[in-house]
Amino acid sequence: MERKITSKLLEWKDKEGHRPIVITGCRQIGKTYSVQEFVRENYRSYVYLNFESDPDAKALFEDSLEPETLIPKISMYSNVSLVKGESAIILDEIQACSGAFSSLKPLADCGIDILCTGSFLGINLEDDDTRLSPLGYIEVQRMYTMDFEEFLWAMGYNKDLIALIRDSIRSMKPIEGPFNKMMLDAFRIYMVVGGMPAAVSNYASTRDYPSTSEVLKDIRDMLIRDAGRYSRKAGRAKIKACMESIPAQISRENKRFLFKDVEKKSKAGSKVYGNALDWIENAGLSNRCENITGLIPPLARNVRDSHFKIYMSDTGILMSFMDGVDAANIALREPFSNNGAFVENAICAELVRKGYPVYYYTRENSRMEMDFVISMSGKIVLIEVKPGNDKRSKSLRTLLARKDLDCVGIKLTESNVMRDDHGVIHLPLYAPCFFEENKVSDIHALDVEGANKLYERLKGKTF
Repeated sequence: MERKITSKLLEWKDKEGHRPIVITGCRQIGKTYSVQEFVRENYRSYVYLNFESDPDAKALFEDSLEPETLIPKISMYSNVSLVKGESAIILDEIQACSGAFSSLKPLADCGIDILCTGSFLGINLEDDDTRLSPLGYIEVQRMYTMDFEEFLWAMGYNKDLIALIRDSIRSMKPIEGPFNKMMLDAFRIYMVVGGMPAAVSNYASTRDYPSTSEVLKDIRDMLIRDAGRYSRKAGRAKIKACMESIPAQISRENKRFLFKDVEKKSKAGSKVYGNALDWIENAGLSNRCENITGLIPPLARNVRDSHFKIYMSDTGILMSFMDGVDAANIALREPFSNNGAFVENAICAELVRKGYPVYYYTRENSRMEMDFVISMSGKIVLIEVKPGNDKRSKSLRTLLARKDLDCVGIKLTESNVMRDDHGVIHLPLYAPCFFEENKVSDIHALDVEGANKLYERLKGKTF
């Protein structure tokens, strides 16, 4: 199946003086497959080393890591000729070999392209390895489960139609009614199937959700088993309890994650479950949405400690944890099913895939809440999510009317593209998948004028 990571790998390869690249992300999202396909199509020869399935390969990285010694050893071990400028080395599951991770610095300019994957990078690397860290000599690229556009590709939707939808979203032009309904219907299916490649492949070939559900359960069980293999400070039972609590946590009205609600019989707090939750996030299984109480950039400066929501990084995996919930109710917009939690989870995942740090806004002593707040092209964007056709936007209108704020308001609903009389932009639920990718960090402008005025005012004074 076609993945967007391929275009990023092409950009990396075409970049002059490029250094080793490390593809990180959750297990079972297609990292290895994508990298191998890319290398097969773009290099004359390559070596593939998997440090989990072939632990003997770790011995190659136990002594000298200098390219003059290491490259010939790798070539002989694999019986593959490596030619500068024409060959590549794939180091798969690099977190299982700290020596290989350390080798990325000396290999940075060796003339052989180095591509790595890591599912638990930062969780499983050995703390006692005394060799130099390669950070600063590598490029790290985060990979996620398939987004809605990749799902549409897998389902066989016409790419010109998809381009038309993307252009309409970005240029704020209404989409033809039948096409918009078709995309909304597809997005509902995407939410319950999710973006795990194995699940998408199964659904694409069978159009049978029950069998796809079994695939999702198998992936879920494998991820839970991984907790026992890779967890250190956090035990498998605590990680499993945290993961299983997420559906109930985001189903509450305010959706805030509470450690005391992880297990019914336990009132333990962050000291007990904090490491487990960190493990889930570091493994790429969840996304944290932090609470902010102010809308002044940079948004990270307004974070309220210990107040956050936790969403699953993939709605298909979320569905696999929700025993007893009928997927058809979600897909067919059943008003009494938990549509809100599912839609918000899907929106959060799409924003994260686009590179946006996500926050939600609350105001003290008020019921006002904004589902998501992001920084986009230097503007603060307020996002309200409504899974139905409700076009009322009281909170958005109230915030947009404030003269002390410079914000853009977006309402995601089952509607078409439009702007209402209050300046609120209405977009269909699937729209965030077609937002521009975020490539700018959320930093505030330097107040040079203010600094100079302060200097003039204080000049000559002593303290």
